[in-house]
Amino acid sequence: MNSLVWSSDKPTQAGWYWWRATGEEMDPLILFVDEVGYFQWPDGASQEVGLTKGEWAGPLTPPSES
Repeated sequence: MNSLVWSSDKPTQAGWYWWRATGEEMDPLILFVDEVGYFQWPDGASQEVGLTKGEWAGPLTPPSES
């Protein structure tokens, strides 16, 4: 299993990522970033990755089938 590292670098490819806000008391989220660089917040609002403030880790690798 690869170890992920938090980074302020924004995702450049589609996939699932961890995201956490900086300086706020908020739990980290797992978000899907699409091919054009947008993701959807849990409340349904969409946002461009470039407008976020926080740290990212990923993309996440899906588990293998047993």
